[in-house]
Amino acid sequence: MKLLLMFAIAVGVLAAAPYASAQTRSFYDRNGSFAGSSVTRGNSTSFTDRNGRFDGTAIQNSNGATSFYDRNGRYTGSTVNTTPRR
Repeated sequence: MKLLLMFAIAVGVLAAAPYASAQTRSFYDRNGSFAGSSVTRGNSTSFTDRNGRFDGTAIQNSNGATSFYDRNGRYTGSTVNTTPRR
């Protein structure tokens, strides 16, 4: 019974781990008004507009490229960071 309880706790902690590392950012326009926000979880960042409506997603791929998708899930393009590491 004790082993089952420890297993259940471990599964709960591991299941919650991806959500614990979420990072939220707010964006403001040049007048200082709230313009939208983003939430990053792992390699995916989702964007919302000032009304909280989903706007799109950026996903960092294993090859170093970032792919962009609009609010309908359509691929809109990608970019590769060519800046040398220090």
